[in-house]
Amino acid sequence: MEMRKSKIAYIFLLIAIVVFLYFFLVVREGEPLLFDSTISSYLTHFFTESSYPFFKLFNVLGSTIGTGIISLFVIGLLWVIKRDYAGMALLALAISLGNLLNMWLKEIVGRPRPEVEHLVNVKSFSFPSGHAMMGMILYMLIAYFIMNNVRSNVTKWFVVIMAGMMILFMGISRIVLQVHYPSDVAAGLALGFIWTFIWITLYEIVKGKLKRR
Repeated sequence: MEMRKSKIAYIFLLIAIVVFLYFFLVVREGEPLLFDSTISSYLTHFFTESSYPFFKLFNVLGSTIGTGIISLFVIGLLWVIKRDYAGMALLALAISLGNLLNMWLKEIVGRPRPEVEHLVNVKSFSFPSGHAMMGMILYMLIAYFIMNNVRSNVTKWFVVIMAGMMILFMGISRIVLQVHYPSDVAAGLALGFIWTFIWITLYEIVKGKLKRR
């Protein structure tokens, strides 16, 4: 599956761009969002304290250390199994530069965290969510690599569902743990998709040129 040849991918790209730009512009105005209060209220009431340990696991997986360890493991697999040096570079650059982009945007927007008790420690600004953005980048890339190396449609759908669940729970965890507004998460997911789309497109261009040599 080539990302740049998929019409569905371009539709999602357009949606992601609209979502990110909308929340970026609205959040910079500093006004409270009904979107945030409605979703936060629903999720914090739906998920009780018994679910906190589960969501705290995603806090660890989505941390800089957690993302780094998983990324290094995948890079190792790409080297051992495929000798895919372009893929290794893709993952390393997408993750590292994506993290820098996220930190830069946090400083530009300067949105404070929700004014409630945080259930995990946080230090940076709130918008966009780093866990949501990096989770989208990491698990979307993992799914992309796996789907390009399996033939079974059942396996491909399984990979898509599992990656989607990881990304979804990563985003939900930030709201349940009360460290992000839903708009932070939505913008993080959208930006993560845009960022990953760009890097996969570059990867496919490079791979195409290497094959023609």
